[in-house]
Amino acid sequence: MIDLFRASEYARLQRGRTMVFKVGGACLARPSQRASVARQLSVIASFGVRAVVVHGGGPQTAELQRLLGEAPRTVDGRRVTSALGLRALRLATAGDLNPLLAAAIGAAGAPAVGLCAASAGIVRARRRAPMGTSEGEVDFGLVGDVSAVCTEPLDALLAAGCVPVVCPPAADGQGGFLNVNADLLASALAVALRADKLVLLTEAPGVLRAPDDAGSVLSALSLAELDQLDALGSLQGGMAVKAAAIRSALRGGVARVHVVSASDPEGLLGELYTTQGTGTLVTLEPQVAPQAAEVEAP
Repeated sequence: MIDLFRASEYARLQRGRTMVFKVGGACLARPSQRASVARQLSVIASFGVRAVVVHGGGPQTAELQRLLGEAPRTVDGRRVTSALGLRALRLATAGDLNPLLAAAIGAAGAPAVGLCAASAGIVRARRRAPMGTSEGEVDFGLVGDVSAVCTEPLDALLAAGCVPVVCPPAADGQGGFLNVNADLLASALAVALRADKLVLLTEAPGVLRAPDDAGSVLSALSLAELDQLDALGSLQGGMAVKAAAIRSALRGGVARVHVVSASDPEGLLGELYTTQGTGTLVTLEPQVAPQAAEVEAP
């Protein structure tokens, strides 16, 4: 149980701040877990946080792609996207999961508005060139990297007291779409919005020292320490992509990035409103003083 007196101190510190929350598609597959995430996001919004939610839809896209007759393919945690795969992505995210999550947040008490990243030109992307991977050079197809972000539509929704809920794909600037990884999308939005925090909700309990040991969660890391883990091969698959999103956010001016389990019904609240947290806090520089969390909200 969260100490409400202690939590109120953090709530006062965070009131009016902008935070971007990314929720993985796997974390939203079950209605009960979707409702749990939505309840926590609603509480955070009620504390006066300017909350922007970004979600993926990997498992949902893969399932629909198979139903459409094509086998999905991922390389190093990144999805190879064909024309059919992009159609499956649009249907699974903007067509299904996005309104479900927005409705769940609304039912939990916070007005939410579902948006595709391409809506109102919020995010524009350029097609990614073939890149080196563990499988050699790979052409990822209709996959893009964020090239521009327009924050005005999001700022207008936030000013109106709404929670924007954003999903891929992004616009290609020519009337079409490109698949953008949701972790990297959330990072780009956090930088553009000058957010105080980027919070990545995932199936893992946080950043793990040993990828196969759920008990090896690291409570705090500097960016240099994260890079060391990456060099040692401890960050694999989707976590390697999250590491890239964390780097981009921290180097872009976001002060703190949190990696939190979405399975814990109070995990997100515990990470933001308790001193000990529940997941992993990543900062540009090491946390030199143990009392730092008591001076500034986690």
